[in-house]
Order: sequence, then structure tokens, then C-alpha cells
Amino acid sequence: MKTLLKKYKELILYGIFGLGATLINIVTFYLFNEILELNLVLSNVLAWVCAFIFAFITNKLWVFESKDWKSRTAIKEMLEFLFARLITLFLDTFLMWLLVNVLNWNGLVSKVIVNIIVIILNYIASKLWVFRK
Repeated sequence: MKTLLKKYKELILYGIFGLGATLINIVTFYLFNEILELNLVLSNVLAWVCAFIFAFITNKLWVFESKDWKSRTAIKEMLEFLFARLITLFLDTFLMWLLVNVLNWNGLVSKVIVNIIVIILNYIASKLWVFRK
């Protein structure tokens, strides 16, 4: 069991913190869209910003163990992380628009489905590009 945990530590931590970021994204989306009654796109973008901040810090420190906080390295990683996440934000927003506005699906159900897709794409980008060793 210990060997498996060590072998898959990165993926396990990504899953844990990814779940945290997803929960932050979904809860804040619900707060902005349902409670504060902001429009769909604005609610989605604000939820994404909250999840982005949490994800960058946890991915850098614990998932991919990038301990270098020198300005050059940290800024480079943050910009690459931002660029990758902006791509998935646009995909997230487009899919939310498609599912909710075109196909008339429930907003919260759509958000959960879209987040599964986004999590997978974000892991691939972080592993192979942003925090590559």
C-alpha cells in the first residue's frame, strides 16, 4: 500500500486539491449565480478566479512540489499556469453556455460535468508544461 501511495502521490494530491478547487468553483458559482443572481458568464468567471488562486498555490507547493519562489521561476510558472487555465476557462464557459443556454440543462448539473472535463485537461497541462521537471 505504501508503495502505491508513493508511486501515485502526485495524482492522489492532484485529485484531492482538484476536488477542493472544483468545490470552490461550484460553490462560488452557485453563490454568484443563484444567491447574488449575477448572470451565467460573470458567475462562471468569478468562480473560476476563486478556484484558480487555490489551484495555483496547492499545485505549486504540494502536487508538483515546485519549491522555487524566485521571482523569475514563480512568475513563469504562474503565467504558464494562467495561460493553460485561461484556455480551459474559455472551454468551460463555452460548454456552460452550450449546455445551459442551447440544450437547456440545469446550470449546477452542467457545472459538475464541465468541471470533470476541465480537471483532466488542467492536470495534463500542469504535468507536461507548467511544472515539468
